Amino acid sequence: MPRKKKTKNGTLIKNNMKKIFLFMFMGAMFASCASKKTLNQTLNDLTASQKSNKEYAEKLDLANKHLASLLRDSTASHKKINQMAEDSVARSKALHQMNLENKDLKALNNQLSDRLTKNSASSDKEIKSLLADLQKSQEKLQAREDALTKSEKVLKEKEKNLAELQSLVDKQDSMMKGLKNRVSAALKGYEGNGIEVVNKNGKVYVSLDEKLLFKSGKWDVDAKGANALNKLSNFIAENKDINIVIEGHTDDVPLKPNASVEDNWDLSAKRATAIVRILIANKNVNPSQISASGRAEFVPVDPAKTPEARAKNRRTEIILSPNMDELLKAMSGE
Repeated sequence: MPRKKKTKNGTLIKNNMKKIFLFMFMGAMFASCASKKTLNQTLNDLTASQKSNKEYAEKLDLANKHLASLLRDSTASHKKINQMAEDSVARSKALHQMNLENKDLKALNNQLSDRLTKNSASSDKEIKSLLADLQKSQEKLQAREDALTKSEKVLKEKEKNLAELQSLVDKQDSMMKGLKNRVSAALKGYEGNGIEVVNKNGKVYVSLDEKLLFKSGKWDVDAKGANALNKLSNFIAENKDINIVIEGHTDDVPLKPNASVEDNWDLSAKRATAIVRILIANKNVNPSQISASGRAEFVPVDPAKTPEARAKNRRTEIILSPNMDELLKAMSGE
């Protein structure tokens, strides 16, 4: 009987051991599944964060390209200055948004780091590698954000300079309009009758037809033209800060050789000089304000080979420009 009892107890112990091993095995399997599930969730979160990081980097690339394009295309025009100001505000908002998103990425990185400490050693190597990649991406994004911030500062300085330049250009335009109006007033009664006064290339051009000043092939100024030039000389005498260039122009018809004039170059120069002499006959005109040149037929207003076009080209231009030294210094930043 005692022997039989021993056999029964051995069977019970053996059965209990099997149950214990079974429970341990099931527990290990459950733990492994739970760990794998946590790891998968972590990797999914990491993949999502990397995708988001890539999207933010692409957005930043687009912003940088747009900024570079604006800087290349920036000019002194009002529209571009206004557009740059609007874009600056938009980019500032985008930068602020990117900073917020970057904070979210850093928070996610910290969460992943915390999860890392809770995973098994066998998965640490893989997750550490992924986290390292994420860290590099964050550093790259931060560097681009810093570059964008620097670009914003440069853009704001550029906007300031453009605004100052636009103000100077506006001032120049205002000066030229005022000068043109004063010249027109000085030549009242002559403008439209052989004389045209226009603003062009930042200067005031007084264009006098040949028929008002000279006979064909001659450089002696007619009386009517001399009267108009005397009125202009009075204006010049009262405006010592104006520089004057006299340019003689002819048509493209060659002159017949004679002892008085050699060619169109000679004729155009003689005509320009004749006008200078009339202007400086006014003792209040400073001769250093005036220079003369002959342009012959090489600067036509109408290149057509018609009588009408050639008549337009036979002209003398008196080009007036105010002394812009102070304005140019301001433009150059001296």
